[in-house]
Amino acid sequence: MEKPAPNGPSKTAGAEDLTEFVLVHSFERELGEPAFTQTLAQLREGDVIAYRMGAAEARKKIFSGDIASIGYRLFKYGHLAILVDDPAAPGQLRIFSSQSFKGPNLNEGLETLSTHSFDVYRLDKWARIDKARMNEFVQLALQKAGHWYGYDFSGMFGLWNSNLKPSKPEQIGHDYICSTLVLTALYYSGLELDAYRRAGILDLVTPAQVVESKGRLITPPEGTLGVELAQREECAADAQPC
Repeated sequence: MEKPAPNGPSKTAGAEDLTEFVLVHSFERELGEPAFTQTLAQLREGDVIAYRMGAAEARKKIFSGDIASIGYRLFKYGHLAILVDDPAAPGQLRIFSSQSFKGPNLNEGLETLSTHSFDVYRLDKWARIDKARMNEFVQLALQKAGHWYGYDFSGMFGLWNSNLKPSKPEQIGHDYICSTLVLTALYYSGLELDAYRRAGILDLVTPAQVVESKGRLITPPEGTLGVELAQREECAADAQPC
């Protein structure tokens, strides 16, 4: 349980393409504002945020009806997100994740992290990630989200997952759980992780499986115009000029 695949893609990676996440920082919300300000100063694009919660607090939230807190009792981490460049305000970071009944979203700014305890993981070869592809994935995932079915409830229970290896814009799904959203965004951008088994079928991909994975850097397809094409299709459907 919560272990990456033992014979994942990293096993076939050359030394120059082998990569992994490094735990670079931890924050406890009880530390307060001064410690959080220091934490904010250390965050970078591409950092993966793994959220933690104590057992007593998680039980209290579950008993109050917060089903999203169940994961905190079952797994090492209860939620996962990645910091990305804000499409609406380039140069600013937003928290890219997926929640039940919301799906993929950029609703939260970095300031919201102050109410959580979390660990920060950083890819040791982040410079090799295709940033344009990452930005494209974010925008396309947002365009397809916004409905209750934007959250992958089948993936939540480990039955099957949305396409975890999209190479083209039209292959990006509209329903992901938090961990598979991060996993798939990274794949689309040039990183294949060991995080899942059996092609994601009958496999609950947990946050710990993602951040504790090694991976193989791959060359993604040539840059696409997926976002532009999607916008044109939307304009055509509304009979409006773009």
